[in-house]
Amino acid sequence: MRNIRLFWQIFPACVGITLFSMALAAWLATTTGRDFYLGHLKEEIRERALLIEPTVTTLSRGEDQPFQDFVRQTGRRAATRITVIDAGGVVLADSNEDRSLMDNHGKRPEVAPALAGETGFSLRHSNTLGESMLYAAIPVKLGNDNHRGALRLAIAVTPVETMLGTLQRKMLAIAVGVAVLAGLLSLYSARRISRPLEEMKRGAEQLTKGRIDQLVKIKSEHMSVEMAGLAGSINQMAEQINRRIRIIIQQRNELEAVFSSMADSVVAIDADKKIIRMNQAAASLFALPSEVVKGKAVQGVIRNAYLLEMVDFTLTHNIQQEQKITLFNGVDPIMLQTHAVPLRDEDNKSMGVLLVMNDLTKLNRLENIRQDFVANVSHELKTPITAIKGYVETLLDGALEDQDNARRFLGIVVRQANRLDAIVDDLLTLSRIEDRENKEEIPLASAEVGAVLESALQTCAVHADEKDIVVQVECDDELYAPINQPLLEQAVINLLNNAIAYSPHGSLITLRCQGSRTMRGEEFVHFSVIDNGPGIAKEHLPRLFERFYRCDKARGRDQGGTGLGLAIVKHIAQAHNGTVEVESSPGKGSTFTIILPAAKGFGQREEDADLS
Repeated sequence: MRNIRLFWQIFPACVGITLFSMALAAWLATTTGRDFYLGHLKEEIRERALLIEPTVTTLSRGEDQPFQDFVRQTGRRAATRITVIDAGGVVLADSNEDRSLMDNHGKRPEVAPALAGETGFSLRHSNTLGESMLYAAIPVKLGNDNHRGALRLAIAVTPVETMLGTLQRKMLAIAVGVAVLAGLLSLYSARRISRPLEEMKRGAEQLTKGRIDQLVKIKSEHMSVEMAGLAGSINQMAEQINRRIRIIIQQRNELEAVFSSMADSVVAIDADKKIIRMNQAAASLFALPSEVVKGKAVQGVIRNAYLLEMVDFTLTHNIQQEQKITLFNGVDPIMLQTHAVPLRDEDNKSMGVLLVMNDLTKLNRLENIRQDFVANVSHELKTPITAIKGYVETLLDGALEDQDNARRFLGIVVRQANRLDAIVDDLLTLSRIEDRENKEEIPLASAEVGAVLESALQTCAVHADEKDIVVQVECDDELYAPINQPLLEQAVINLLNNAIAYSPHGSLITLRCQGSRTMRGEEFVHFSVIDNGPGIAKEHLPRLFERFYRCDKARGRDQGGTGLGLAIVKHIAQAHNGTVEVESSPGKGSTFTIILPAAKGFGQREEDADLS
């Protein structure tokens, strides 16, 4: 059945009951009044007939003319039509019409009972008079033989009908007024009852939609006790639900923040092997958007057989698993420490699996780097220490007596000691740079970078002259950058020393500094050291800036390097919010470039730019 609003259930019913009551009252009043007046008229006309009955009986025994005159005169005086009818229905006398022209009245409804000895009444429209008439006929004895006849009297009931019509109109007017008043009162009552319910409905709809910020508070003034109690209960329920929804939303947001910000990859899978949620780390791991995979089958998203086996095993046996899995996602393999944990509901029933995958690739890489670093440090320190120990033992075994060999051995010991000192100094320098870089304590100031090149060239001039190497400086005019000049000088010196060490005698090295601007308007300063040395193979370039990494270990030690120079250069560049790059190929030389952010406007100091 179709539901109807409470207003339309109350308002039409009230108005309908009122209209029905008024119609019934009007009908009862009209019919009762009509019956009362007609009954009164019947009694009155019957009494009139009884009053003239003796005279009619007496005159009917004499001459006809006095009898006719009496009937006519009496009818006119009493404003009543009088008709005398014999037993055969023939009209003997009539106060209004010529009796000879009148029809037989023996079968008239009021005459027939009178001829049978009873009083008869009839209310009908008279075609002769053209109005409604009330007829009453009583039995009467006529003539000398006292044969039975009928005395009929008739009076017009038009005034009664007029009075009843006036009464009906008045009743109708009263009924309309009462109906309008009842309609207004019903409308007011229906709205007063339905409006709070509608407000309660709107409030409930807002709760179902989760619109706790637009919660409808129901006012209970001018309500019935029952409605006010219901409104109060709903208000209290809405406040409790609102408070609980806010708590749930807060907890959900907290869980969502924790879930999204987890570094570990997390995938929630339901009992039907469909993905419930996937955090951003997992989406990045599988190269999929996290929102698109919701509701998708796990087999279509995760293509690793070992992960799918873990999901199946956990769903089947409802126990936790832990396993290391290698995922091939691109060129490099990814090592994952994977945990498969059963998801259980509040009744401790299994409802799915939670996959937690911790990426061990970087950790393994760092561990390999640490192992390489320890091995390289040990090897680099072991070589000079072994040499020093060997020559010292040789001297102690009697070589001191040979002056020439003693001097030569001591010179080797000094060189190896200097090498140890250089390694320790570079390690300390690298440690200080990393420590200050992490603590963000390296001060940077806008300065012209040309002075850095001149200082580096002066420091390395003696080393270059020893190999007849020409160092050519190319620098754009008035280039400024936020730098720490001592650290940047050390980086350029390290690159220039490497270029001199690996370049052949009499070659050319270019020390270049130039500015650049990107399409987005970002400005940079490039420090480049370009040599004509043997070059570096492509496979060595990615690891070139690692500590103690050497392309050719034997040749590197022959050149006297510590293996830390390029690592120091990389960290100095990072301390300046910059990078270091290398371009090289075997037999074509190498180009090392330090790229740093430039000061505003390239060719002006930062304070000048601020003033402009």
